[in-house]
Amino acid sequence: MVTVRTPLRLPAGGRDRIWHPWTPVRQAQRLTLVSGHGCQVKDDQGRVYLDFRSGTLNAAVGYGHPAVVGAMREQAARLMTWDLAEVSTLPARALADRIAGLLPEPLEYTLFCNGGSEATEAAVKIARMWHRLQGRPGRTVVMSFADGYHGATAAAIAATASPFRRDGAGPLPGGYAHLATPRCGACAAGEDHGGCTVPGADEWEAQILSVGPESVAAVLIEPVLSVGGIIVPPPGELAALRDLCDRHGILLIADEVATGFGRTGRMFGFEHDLGADGRVPDIITTAKGLTGGYAPLAAVTVRADIHHVFARDSLLGGLRHGHTTGGHATACAAALTVLDIVEDEKLVPAAAARGAQLLRALAPLKERPAVRDVRGLGLLIGVEMASVELAALVARAAQEQGVLIRGFGPVLTVAPPLIIGEQEAGHGARVLSRAIRSVTEGGTR
Repeated sequence: MVTVRTPLRLPAGGRDRIWHPWTPVRQAQRLTLVSGHGCQVKDDQGRVYLDFRSGTLNAAVGYGHPAVVGAMREQAARLMTWDLAEVSTLPARALADRIAGLLPEPLEYTLFCNGGSEATEAAVKIARMWHRLQGRPGRTVVMSFADGYHGATAAAIAATASPFRRDGAGPLPGGYAHLATPRCGACAAGEDHGGCTVPGADEWEAQILSVGPESVAAVLIEPVLSVGGIIVPPPGELAALRDLCDRHGILLIADEVATGFGRTGRMFGFEHDLGADGRVPDIITTAKGLTGGYAPLAAVTVRADIHHVFARDSLLGGLRHGHTTGGHATACAAALTVLDIVEDEKLVPAAAARGAQLLRALAPLKERPAVRDVRGLGLLIGVEMASVELAALVARAAQEQGVLIRGFGPVLTVAPPLIIGEQEAGHGARVLSRAIRSVTEGGTR
């Protein structure tokens, strides 16, 4: 019989042998987290922090939720998993049906993956193969916003123009081109100007025409660019992009990995713009909030007619793609319970309300010279500082005051769990404001 070793203890000698992703190798201090409850986490020194970043935008229903833990325990005891090639499991079938019920009717069939990067790779592959199966083998190019982020695997990196993510990773796969990011270039550079000019559908069509629409398979976009700086496209532009794709026979893929399942104050981020008149993406990728961070899981959901075309594949009569643990039964059980919590506790409208509260509380920061902007939708808010260095200092100052905030480049991401209450949200906003003052003015009041 195996003896279960509890509780976990730090290894002797104090050396941390994790190769930490997206982290300077010589960073001196790193937290070691040991537990969490609700919107709070605790480190190995016993200090408690307010999670103002939802882990990595995935802890949607908070930590230690007994319903999710119980569902996973029961499913693991019953049947932890089985791969979904030729076989279904009850949790996977139920979750695919649940996702279809949350989306407009044309979006019906779901392929399960393990994470957002895998979902991007699968969506790109599906788009290219779909065109090929219909006699359009030349449609292979995928276009995406230059500052978008769709994952860290090779094809996902090719879908961004960010040097920070691309440099040194090549040679990258070909077949990618970029659309202008929907934000003012002068604002992004911190330059003074008389008025903002934001790229939109007219410029995007010109870029598609320059590539050649007959060679474009899909346009891949985030309804709100997350890692790229919490950039919200101007109202109406994504709807215009949908029309543009229709006009040129191009599939529209919505990367909802960060925005799906309530994060923006709607069940899906595309609903803010496309959903108003019933227009939808052709393919949607989701992850993060799907399981609330309790297990790795991602989903690629497609229109029914896209799914049915794959019966024409001469080598299989289906999709030649998949992963051993894609649709892991225990992860699907967790996801079903997380979606119950999101719906039963009305967390989507709660995210809209708390997000509005935070935007009101943080808006005065825009008057400070060190803060370029405060923007966002729902509980996905960005506070853009004047430099990367300032953002890092503010994040560190907030951590010292007991609030964990995520930063990428000069933008601090405010994205607490969807369950956050009014008082916790207010406390986090006050700490962030104090941290900015302490860094930029040398005071703490």
